[in-house]
This record gives sequence, structure tokens and C-alpha cells, in this order.
Amino acid sequence: MQNIYHIIFIAFIVSSSTINAFFFEKKGLILIPSVAFRDHSSQEKSPADWNLHNQGWYYEENPIQAFLMEKSLELVVRKDLDHDRVKMFTAEGEEKKDLCINGLSRSMCTKTDNEGRLKNTFTMANHEIETLRQTGSGGGKVLFQASVRNTNIQGTGEIFLCDDNGITFISDIDDTIKITEVTSSTQTLINTFSGDFKAVEGMSEIYRHWEKEYNATFAYLTASPDQLYPFLREFFDREGFPAGSAHMRHFTWLDKNFITFFMSSSYMTKKTETLQMFLQNTRNRRFVLLGDVFQKDPDIYAGAYAQYPDRIEKIFIRKYDNDVVGQERLETVFKDIPRHKWATFEKGSDLPRNIF
Repeated sequence: MQNIYHIIFIAFIVSSSTINAFFFEKKGLILIPSVAFRDHSSQEKSPADWNLHNQGWYYEENPIQAFLMEKSLELVVRKDLDHDRVKMFTAEGEEKKDLCINGLSRSMCTKTDNEGRLKNTFTMANHEIETLRQTGSGGGKVLFQASVRNTNIQGTGEIFLCDDNGITFISDIDDTIKITEVTSSTQTLINTFSGDFKAVEGMSEIYRHWEKEYNATFAYLTASPDQLYPFLREFFDREGFPAGSAHMRHFTWLDKNFITFFMSSSYMTKKTETLQMFLQNTRNRRFVLLGDVFQKDPDIYAGAYAQYPDRIEKIFIRKYDNDVVGQERLETVFKDIPRHKWATFEKGSDLPRNIF
């Protein structure tokens, strides 16, 4: 099996610079839901302004790389290979291209970075936000439009408002709410590149209940690359998960391969940075953290709890009921966290409907 993975990713030694532009086809723009926090740059007790973050990716499909990856994946994913996911995963970022942002009571233009990504932070007054705020999903959200200059490529993005007070559920995706089977390289490839994404039983229902019960906001963290966000969004919508910001990494062909990327230490770094962003940019907001035992979620969450014990109300970790080794690991990692502050689950019905 190891030889198969070598074949899959040796195929991508082919550099995009060696492929004639004639072979490139469809271009597109992905806008990934992001978040806004109050501006705490001054010492005001109740800051009125907001710092808004946006994120996205402007890409061009690469049929040559898609073809090579499809043929390689067929060695592992023997049926129902999703060609659209492969196309997105093998696309090339369009670097240093002009994108214009509209719909936020102002217009502004920016450039994509050297990976084709859109990443900006900008400030708006609260009265501007209130004219744009859409209800739902806890504190609501604002919408914006982004377009690529001199093209007809455009999209609508969401920025979820995360105020200083309230409740936020921060949830992992893979093997917490979506079956990925990250402990198996083969199953990770199959579950990522074939068939419909499968939900962990009962998770969307309990998340919807918590959203309504606590008027909560949701944020989703994942080791998956942002190239797969459109397909995760289809999964969220189909299963009825609450809307929320998504915090993902970006895969490039400088990464060794998909499996190494998926399991790399940068996953821990990204998750830790995202948790810090939420905790540092909200003053009194409380958090519930959900993850799984199959990767490093317990270690990441234990580190966050050590810094913010009064802000993290509960930690829920998914594991199999008969996983004795996993339970022992949690007892060790969470040894400094009060036992009533954390619990395990296997499916949504194992989680409490009332937390506070």
C-alpha cells in the first residue's frame, strides 16, 4: 500500500510551469465563511467598532494534474471517485490578481497572495454593521460580494459576528461530526474523494438544539484543506448543521502529499492559533469545545483550558465506547481539568441537551 501512495503523489512532481497555459480551463472563486470581533485596539470599555476578516481562494483548474490524480486515486478509491473534488484539489491558485469587495457600505480592492488566497482584515463602525446585519446564527452575520476585476467571476461571502458576550461552540469536523477515519490512510482517501460525506449519527440534531437553546454561534475547525470547502458546505446544508465560520488550512504542492498534510503538526498550530483568536478577541464570551480522540484535539483543548479555565465551559471528545486506550489517554491529557468539565461521546445522542 505504501507504494500506491508513492505513485499517487509522485505524479505531482510535474510543475505547473511546465504545462502550457492552453491546458488550463475553468477559473473560480471560493469564499469561505469567516468571523468578526469587536475592535479592542483602544481601552474603551465597550468598543463600538468591529474587525472583520474575510477569506477565499481564486483558482484555475489544471486538467493535467486532475487527470494524473484521478488515475492514481483509482488504485485506492475503486468506485464513486468524485471528479469535482479532484478538480478542485488539483487546481492552481491565481496569484497577485485584483479582487474587489462590495456590499459593506463601501468598496475596496485587494490582491490575492502568492497562493491565490484572499485574506483581509478591515474595520467597520457598529452603526454600519447594524444596517447590514442579518439575523440568525447567534449574533447574526453580514454578507459581502467579491469579484475578480475584468472578469465575470464573483461570489457572495459570509462574515459571522462574534460579540464579547454569548456562547460559541467550536467544533472539529473530521471524525467529530463527519466520518473520515483519519487513523487509516486508505479510508481517509476513500472518505475524502468518493461518495457523499457521511455524518456522525445525531450530531446535526444536537448542534441545532444547542444553537436554539443558547442562541449560540458555531465555528468549525478542520485539518482538511480549504479547497474542499464547497463540498463540506454541501454536507453542512444537507445534514442541517448550524451555519458558522470555517477555519481550514490550504494545501499546495509544496506539501509532501495529502496524507502527510492531513496529519502534519501544522494542523495543531492552525487549530491553536484559531482558538487563541477567538479567546483573545472576545472578553466575556464562553466556549464549548468539541473534538475527537483520533488526532490531537485533546492536547490542543487542554492547552487552551490551561490559559482560559473560566472561559471554557465544557470539552466533549468523541471516541468509541470500547476504546480503553483512548480513555486512558484522555485521563492523562486532562489530568489538570476538573472531571465535570469534560466528557466523551460516540454519537450525538450521547451528548447532554442542557450544558449550563
